[in-house]
Amino acid sequence: MNPARSQVNESIQGLRGAAALTVMIVHVHFMAAKGGLTTLIDAPWIDHVGPYAVMLFFCISGYLIISTLSKHGDVGRFARNRVIRLYPVFGLLHLVMFSLGPFMNYEWMGELRGCPLDWAGHFISNLLFLPGLFDLPIAQKNAWSLSYEAAFYVIAAVLFVGSRRWSLAMGKVWVLLGLVAASCVLASEIKVVFFAVGSLVWWLERHQRLYIPFASLLGLLGCGAGFVFYYHGHILLSAVCAFLFFAGLALQKGWAAMALRSRFLVWLGQVSYSLYLIHPFVLDPLRRVCVKMMGSLPLGTLHLIFVLVGASSAILAAWLSYELIEVRLTQWLFRRKQ
Repeated sequence: MNPARSQVNESIQGLRGAAALTVMIVHVHFMAAKGGLTTLIDAPWIDHVGPYAVMLFFCISGYLIISTLSKHGDVGRFARNRVIRLYPVFGLLHLVMFSLGPFMNYEWMGELRGCPLDWAGHFISNLLFLPGLFDLPIAQKNAWSLSYEAAFYVIAAVLFVGSRRWSLAMGKVWVLLGLVAASCVLASEIKVVFFAVGSLVWWLERHQRLYIPFASLLGLLGCGAGFVFYYHGHILLSAVCAFLFFAGLALQKGWAAMALRSRFLVWLGQVSYSLYLIHPFVLDPLRRVCVKMMGSLPLGTLHLIFVLVGASSAILAAWLSYELIEVRLTQWLFRRKQ
């Protein structure tokens, strides 16, 4: 059941929408350039805009997942809800990719035709979100971030169990296992520190120690400086700056928090998971159509069609996916007492 509007931090919800929209816009540009509909922006920073938006998603997850575990205190229920949250949309797209990908000769998947064991192996590895964390081929390219999300869910749950049973010997073992797992993930990919940013903001807020002076100014500077540091590879400094930005959103203070509370961004945040995963499935066929029409229409017109029709169609598809899959199909598949 969706929380009431008054119970949702609309600034954080709006950040979800803004981050998903940013990823989609960047992909619209790259896909248009790949199809020859426009020229790729000649700026090295463009490659980092989408990934930085994903880092902000990680901040949101760190904040919300720790909050959820603390509120409900039931790891089994938490795990079930995470499966319900992730798999209906991802699973359907996963089936589409592995049903059509090999026959459409989509990148590496064309090699799976006539190799059922290889097909099964990659099907399972992608289903378990192993690509991204491990050097394995990935079918849904956007799903690399879900690998880190899933790893964070597991680590957070293990640490939570250990902290609840700290007085027992097994509790200390659980905490140790969680710390070892976290260290392994952190060592392989320092970017997961953004999960810690959101978790720290939640902890400080819960203990009434979260305070950001000049929230409007520091929030904007934190977001902008966070991207600059991220672009230059200074991940820890980027995370520190992201903390200033995200803390203002948690407190719902400052210009950024106010802007992100717009009705459109809050609504987009609601459908952001579907938008994040489904927009490539909408944009790629449209790009193919536009490429085939090259020569019959001016290039600028085709580019405009791709941008406007592609973006609006992706948002429409995300809304339909949310309503039909995330809400109705999920309720039908996982009926439970409310």
